[in-house]
Amino acid sequence: MTEIIACLSAYDEQLVRELAGTDRVEVRTASGSGDPAELAALVKGADIVIADAARRYVLDATAIDAMDRCRFIQQPSVGYDTVDVGRAAERGIPVANAPGYNAAAVADWVIMATLVVLRNGLAADGIMRGGGFDAMPLGHELGDRTVGLVGMGAVGRAVFERLRGFGSTVVFTDPAPRQVDGARQVGLDELLEVADVVSLHLPLSDDTRGIIGAGELARMRDGAVLVNAARGGLVDHDALADGLRAGRPAAAALDVFEPEPLGADSPLRSLPNVYLSPHIAAGTWQARRRVRSMVGENLRRVLAGEPPRYVVNA
Repeated sequence: MTEIIACLSAYDEQLVRELAGTDRVEVRTASGSGDPAELAALVKGADIVIADAARRYVLDATAIDAMDRCRFIQQPSVGYDTVDVGRAAERGIPVANAPGYNAAAVADWVIMATLVVLRNGLAADGIMRGGGFDAMPLGHELGDRTVGLVGMGAVGRAVFERLRGFGSTVVFTDPAPRQVDGARQVGLDELLEVADVVSLHLPLSDDTRGIIGAGELARMRDGAVLVNAARGGLVDHDALADGLRAGRPAAAALDVFEPEPLGADSPLRSLPNVYLSPHIAAGTWQARRRVRSMVGENLRRVLAGEPPRYVVNA
């Protein structure tokens, strides 16, 4: 019987075959519409499902129950909050992600975006494009700032390693106790009170959703900056817009939103003290090669009857 791979991500049929290492598979690809009816048709009868890194198709309990012979779900990203991993476990379907593939790329974005905000980069660019050559308010050196990392996983650690080169003081909070030479672990309240830059590096879950709301923003020190390249749902966007208008935080750099894309009428689009990018922090050729290598490894393992790596719902 021919194995069937249903791919919900934006991979074409030939790429899926290359990742699987064989032409002896039937490949189903998605239109990208996110239509639940299309999703149910794609996964029915599939042996392997490649989930959607772009989050258009949600593998909720209904979608997973439509998988009548699936034996593996591969999420081609670090975050897997669009997959009901508990329901998949109940059905005996392992779900794997691609941990750490994007750490270097996202860490580079965090440093870049932080520097843009600290050095008034957006305002300076606007003045120049408008024909001016006005003096700007003085900015800040990153090495003089205290940076608070909310989460010290793969991306948080990669950001920390880059901050060492600048000489920044680093504090961090994490669900688990960690010993990190050169950084001090503190509680979230203390981090918000002492950090000049607060950068979020947590997965989205019931416990972390809205972890930065009005109360947390009010705790941030004068002139502090919020950076989020993790998940949009970590931050209460309405509270953030209100806080930015009031100057606490003084500025923000955001690559992720909830929902996505960011609404055309979102106040974040018009606030001058926000640097926005369209969920592209992991968008490097190197990160793309790494994630495809990890996905391909797991496809080949499962097709060969071997257990997949990076399973999140064992």
